[in-house]
Amino acid sequence: MIQHRPYTHKVDVYSFGIVLWELITGMLPFQKMTAVQAAFAVVNKGVRPAIPNDCLPVLSEIMTRCWDANPDNRPPFSQVVRMLEIAETEIMTTVRKARFRCCISQPMTTD
Repeated sequence: MIQHRPYTHKVDVYSFGIVLWELITGMLPFQKMTAVQAAFAVVNKGVRPAIPNDCLPVLSEIMTRCWDANPDNRPPFSQVVRMLEIAETEIMTTVRKARFRCCISQPMTTD
C-alpha cells in the first residue's frame, strides 16, 4: 500500500502484527523516525520493530509471520486466529513473564 501498488487484506495482516508488537511492548514502533522515514525503512530496507528477548516465542512467530516482507507469505486472518487459539494456553499460563505492560497491572478476567 505504501508503494501505491494494488494491495489485499494482507496489508491488514501486517498492521495486526505491528499492533500485536505494540500491545506486547507498550511502545510505538519506529519512535526515532518520521512517518516517511519509517515507511521508507519498512519498504526499502525491510526494517521491522525489534522483538524483546523475553517475548513468548509463540507471539514472536505470529508477529514475524504477519509482517513478512512478502505479502503472499503472510497468513490469512483465519490462520492468525488459529495461531492465537493454539497459543492461548501458553499465553495465559506465562502472561506474568510476557511484556503486556498495558494490561498486566490490572487483574485479567475472563468476562
